[in-house]
Amino acid sequence: MAAGSPPRTADEARRQVAAACRIVARYGHEDLTLGHVSVRGPEEHEVYIKAKGKALGEVTADDVMVVRLDDPDGHLAPGAHLETVMHLEAYRARPDVGAAIHTHAMYATALGATSASLEYLSHDAVLFRDGVGLYNKSVGMITTRDDGVAVAEALGVRRALLLQNHGMLAVGEDVRWAVLAALTLERAVRVQVLASSLGGFTPIPDELLDEIHLTKYQPVFLEEYWSSWVRRIPGTEELEP
Repeated sequence: MAAGSPPRTADEARRQVAAACRIVARYGHEDLTLGHVSVRGPEEHEVYIKAKGKALGEVTADDVMVVRLDDPDGHLAPGAHLETVMHLEAYRARPDVGAAIHTHAMYATALGATSASLEYLSHDAVLFRDGVGLYNKSVGMITTRDDGVAVAEALGVRRALLLQNHGMLAVGEDVRWAVLAALTLERAVRVQVLASSLGGFTPIPDELLDEIHLTKYQPVFLEEYWSSWVRRIPGTEELEP
């Protein structure tokens, strides 16, 4: 099975989380020791997630912990990030989600602090042809199950969510799709910021969104993308299964 696909073993799950942390850090998602990546484990009810204490760019497989989905207090496990519940509720609400990423990426955070929404100005934005959700019930930390459930509801069936004044949440069928969503959302917002300084927007017509999405975001491309990220970022190659 491909390296970025759903993990077959606990060790593979840990390596996927660590590699994904380093990848998103390289592309502008690092913020002190904040932010976290998780994957659904090979065993039912297990989620592997970055533990607190390390920056995304320095995470190793040893910095990944296991949290139980069938434990209502699993997010309170010693060593877990305060916002672990955000991941758990996304998995509980979405059986199709195999990986999740929460960061304070600068451009996504900025967009979430405005009344604007993502415009379809680039092929990057087309990945989110179903829209980007917005969680605006609070601007604080997502630390309780009620908070986590509200975030999952705001995410809906989408690939990504903006948390007002806070950051973003990206999900995917596996770690490859989640990383692609996180990186592509930040790039799409950056393009929008640049476009806004140059003149009025000329969005991609709605009737072309599905066609572009079908061509550009084929599942067969995902392992190619994953392999490229791993080759380019020091420290990730040894994390490959």
